Amino acid sequence: MHKALKLVYATCFLDVSGVTKINFDILSGLAVNWEIHVCVTQRDDQPPTIWDKRFKEVFGEPLDLWRIPARERYCSFVSFLVRYQIDLVYITHSLWLYEHVARLKRDLPGVRFIDSLHVLEPYCFRGGYPDISANRFVHPYIDMSILISHDLRQYLIRNYPVNPEKLVVVHNGIDSGGFKRQIGAGHGLRTELELSPTDKLIGFIGRFAVQKRPLFFLEIARDLCKYDPHVRLYMVGSGPLSGKIRRFIARNDLNGKIHLLENRDDIPSLLNVTELLLLPSAYEGAPLTILEALSVGVPVVASDVGAVREYVNDMCRLVPLGRGGAKEREKYVISVRECLAVGGGAGFLAPEHKLDEVIARYHRIFEGAVV
Repeated sequence: MHKALKLVYATCFLDVSGVTKINFDILSGLAVNWEIHVCVTQRDDQPPTIWDKRFKEVFGEPLDLWRIPARERYCSFVSFLVRYQIDLVYITHSLWLYEHVARLKRDLPGVRFIDSLHVLEPYCFRGGYPDISANRFVHPYIDMSILISHDLRQYLIRNYPVNPEKLVVVHNGIDSGGFKRQIGAGHGLRTELELSPTDKLIGFIGRFAVQKRPLFFLEIARDLCKYDPHVRLYMVGSGPLSGKIRRFIARNDLNGKIHLLENRDDIPSLLNVTELLLLPSAYEGAPLTILEALSVGVPVVASDVGAVREYVNDMCRLVPLGRGGAKEREKYVISVRECLAVGGGAGFLAPEHKLDEVIARYHRIFEGAVV
């Protein structure tokens, strides 16, 4: 019988991104048999999110390393690992861990360090974590890197002197039981959004941040509403661009046509009344939202960035990334109208995108690392 592992999940902060959600799902599955701790390394001015509460409820009080004076953090973290006899540190987007992993490996050679890499951002070394993980000052001290796509793995092999055997691909996954086509589900939502039987509902689900291009989504929405008076849209999310989004809607007389919805827990029901999901992101890893929509049978129009192409099926149309001008908007409008004309499908989720399989893969990787 294998021993119950003791694992620390070390992350910069618990934001509302898909990365936090997928890690919560994976760690919750592993916590059935293993002892899981959470360490938050870089709070700064980030406000608390719903994920702070959820992680605390499931895994207990986190080690808020960011609260400890900088000169004492390293010794405090080492003492924490020793006190709880930690076997493995699982790193996601923690710059502090990357800066100290070489020293940690020297002082605690029995502890394994595994990181997860999700997205190539348009800048390096302050957010472009794959570039940090793969550089020659960090990669030798990481025992294994879990990547969400083969595309990302090839990027690292092409650009850095990495050991390919330490790069393992595990696709993101979702709860296949939670996201499925249900005839009649979400009827109350159509009433809430004041939709008529002929209205076509298009959705945006994501952070209101530059990466997701919510303002460009609104420009596309404005064009779609001109073409078709029965188009209605919603945006689920929050973020730094919330104010600009509200002002755009008011200036362009889109009140009543575009509904702004707070982050919510009834996304499966919402997708069941959605005709199409539109995600014109500037860059991505592999958005869980796309898997959720396709699993329900909702067609998707998305920008061809990151690992999106690796995750989708024939219900998804990809648009080459442009500069956000009229020509790119036109491509989105054409794709959206073509998809609406065809309609949705029965819904499909590949086995490797099912959450149970993803958890099993992580279990094997973590357990194999400490044998």
